[in-house]
Amino acid sequence: MSRWRYIGNLIVILLPVLLFGQIPSNPPAAATGQASNSQWFFRAPYAQPAVPADALELVTGSAESVQSVSQRASVVKMLNDAYAMSNGQAYPYDRRTSFVAFGSSSSDGSWQLEDSSPKAGLYRWTAQGPSYSVINLYKDQELYSNQAAGLMPMRLAQVRAAMFFMRPVAGPRATLRVAPGSLHGASLQCVLLTHNDVAKGVTGGRRWEEAEYCLDTKSGALITYSPAPGIYTQYDYSQAIHFHDRLIYNAFTISQAGRTIIEAKTISVEDPAKDLSSFEPTGLNELGVGSLLTAPWRYRSMVPVQNATPGTSDVVVVHGMQSAAGPMSETEVVASSSSAFHARALELASKIHGAATVEDGEPGATVQSHEVLLTIQFASLGGRPFPGER
Repeated sequence: MSRWRYIGNLIVILLPVLLFGQIPSNPPAAATGQASNSQWFFRAPYAQPAVPADALELVTGSAESVQSVSQRASVVKMLNDAYAMSNGQAYPYDRRTSFVAFGSSSSDGSWQLEDSSPKAGLYRWTAQGPSYSVINLYKDQELYSNQAAGLMPMRLAQVRAAMFFMRPVAGPRATLRVAPGSLHGASLQCVLLTHNDVAKGVTGGRRWEEAEYCLDTKSGALITYSPAPGIYTQYDYSQAIHFHDRLIYNAFTISQAGRTIIEAKTISVEDPAKDLSSFEPTGLNELGVGSLLTAPWRYRSMVPVQNATPGTSDVVVVHGMQSAAGPMSETEVVASSSSAFHARALELASKIHGAATVEDGEPGATVQSHEVLLTIQFASLGGRPFPGER
């Protein structure tokens, strides 16, 4: 077996261990101890291929790196203000949402959601969709449900991420770049964000590892959010709902690989009813402490390629769901620079097993599902030693 074939097989075997860049709902703690791996995947000395063109890829020119304390403070404030503006959870609330998903997922179809929190420490959310119905109740930190812990449908996870988990986290190792944008005649300010200094000092347009937030320059509202190239959420405020001092989008769409796969509508956001009888765990299973979902986990990895032009690379982004045990499911390619690597990328994704997410096994903790975005760079090292070797 050649040296490169051995290294390639080793990467497949160790992929769940080497993958990095996990950004759950409280990412600073989750990222601890990952920096050493994160340094060498995308800092290798080869050029990345261009991000694919998309109608919602709004950074089409060169983005500028944030350089000063005052500039960083201004950008972080702008991102946080945009999130707070549409965060109805700042008050007791009852929120109803519907969405239709279509495409190639087993969770495609029509869905109805309700989220309600009458006071701190009490929260209930329900979902009704194709072959899936759930009631989840959080009371005094404990989660109760009519479902046993298991894998959540991917389209449901995507919608809940677009509603509740798009908050930007710009810690001390987050790289920020800014660029102007426009959509339907509106002027936007776009921010490119990545973690672990991966895009530090780079120039040009958006890179594969950067998340993209585009905000309206007049209202400050978040207009588009893209956690990875090829997947975009667009928020619609044309009939925005005014809830206390918040501005809630009336609809949003999620597109992947150039086509819309989810159309969602905010039916209502209101003060909750005073009757708390539905907030008792009677008849529900006790699942654990902690939420069922976090923000999507973002993994990045490099795989060496034989018989390719030295110094070249291609990138594929795979989207899927990860349970606490078992392989990734509902996997799909959302962006790539070459279709020749799609099958290989999906094969690598199938090697990721939930046993690597050891925190899901802690006694008393809720067993979680995770939406995953896996970005794989297939690179010809051109005779260079594999990163990390001497």
